[in-house]
Amino acid sequence: MSTGDGESGGTGRSPRASRPGMPDRPLGRERHAPRGSTVAQGQPVVAVVGYPNVGKSTLFNRLTGRREAVVDAKPGATRDRRQGGAEWNGVAFQVLDTGGIDDADESTMAKDISAQAVRAIEDADLILFVVDAAVGATPGDLEVAERLRRSHRPVIVVANKCDNDEAEMRAQDLWGLGLGEVATVSALHGRNIGDFLDLLVESLPEVAPPDDSIARLPAFCIMGRPNVGKSSILNALLGEERMIVQDIPGTTRDPVDTIIEWDGREIVLIDTAGLRRRGRMRERVEVYSQQRALESAARSDVAIVVADATEGITEADLGACDQAAQNHCATLLVLNKWDLAQPDLTDLAGRVRRKSRQHPPIVACSAVTGEGIDRIIPQAMALYEKSCTRLSTHALNEALRELAAERPGPRKGKRRLSMRFLVQTGVAPPVFRLEVNDRSLMTRDYGFWLENRLRDRFDLAGVPVDIEVRSRR
Repeated sequence: MSTGDGESGGTGRSPRASRPGMPDRPLGRERHAPRGSTVAQGQPVVAVVGYPNVGKSTLFNRLTGRREAVVDAKPGATRDRRQGGAEWNGVAFQVLDTGGIDDADESTMAKDISAQAVRAIEDADLILFVVDAAVGATPGDLEVAERLRRSHRPVIVVANKCDNDEAEMRAQDLWGLGLGEVATVSALHGRNIGDFLDLLVESLPEVAPPDDSIARLPAFCIMGRPNVGKSSILNALLGEERMIVQDIPGTTRDPVDTIIEWDGREIVLIDTAGLRRRGRMRERVEVYSQQRALESAARSDVAIVVADATEGITEADLGACDQAAQNHCATLLVLNKWDLAQPDLTDLAGRVRRKSRQHPPIVACSAVTGEGIDRIIPQAMALYEKSCTRLSTHALNEALRELAAERPGPRKGKRRLSMRFLVQTGVAPPVFRLEVNDRSLMTRDYGFWLENRLRDRFDLAGVPVDIEVRSRR
């Protein structure tokens, strides 16, 4: 309820983040598809790979013109694959950021990260092999180079962290990797980025002309507390181990976009990091991850908030629903791990209705057994369609008259709030303009009551309702 009316490169040129496109490839790969964006066809995919902590995510942010990938000096900040759109000199392409490949690390997490990077290599049309020029080619870099030679993909060796002429001279030793062209850049400071992008564009394969039919894809983000099974649910929806899943809170760091086809329709699924209370964030990377998660909600149409059935619905789960509402997202509450605990859904629904303004519907499921998974997307799609619904002015004003009779407006002195006219001015989410005799008479309590009654009247449970109150002149 309201009451009111790129970074530059070293050559002076900067990559512009284009509207992301969907390459003419199989579905199920991530795309950066913000709410309201369009998806074009025929864009080549460029994968950024290398040993941990060589600056891959910094280069990804530089190329896409956004600060979306979490960057931290500690190795392992990037874990899942993520993709963003970029453009240079009129040529659009997709950039895949990956975690570091370290074959010497025997931990389960390192193996999962490497497996995701290998999948990106297989999907790519061009590979950017990033090496820390300040250190030179390490044994780990040599192992990655050997893997790239076996992939038979075109490769550009990117000597990163070349902040001066001396570093550029040392980087020439990287020609010994036998992978061809070596480009010297500083992804952090933008040195030589323009020349590097010229080389990148020249190395891209020919692409088909974009299709003139532009489709707007609905975006659903999966959010919630750490370790409630968000990535497991995404993997269950995809039918493959697309996301790294472990019983360690905080496995997911970056939001990851994936386009899937469901019942003949394409949608974007966004996996996000777990939402924590600020006092419980011990690392800087956790702060950045949470910020990216909330930004993902802001560019989504529906937030699929995941809760743990073994713990019931906590205040933190309801807080995640409220955060989604603040970002104008419709909300679906998913109770995961239903195979381990089966609380009374009627009692939970009543508690949610009392505590949450949006009254989100609840779906019970188990990512492990698959029970209830097939109900998530249809429910989210139904919320999306409700969010896009445009109500007739006649129906709105008929409801307004009945609500005014049910509960007259608040009074101040001799003056009472009189609601004159209601009209819908926007969709996704629905936005309404309410004309009154004097908007200073509108109280917060009455505004919330009106919002909830309109939501009940027009079957908008789980959908944000934004009412702009204006004085009629």
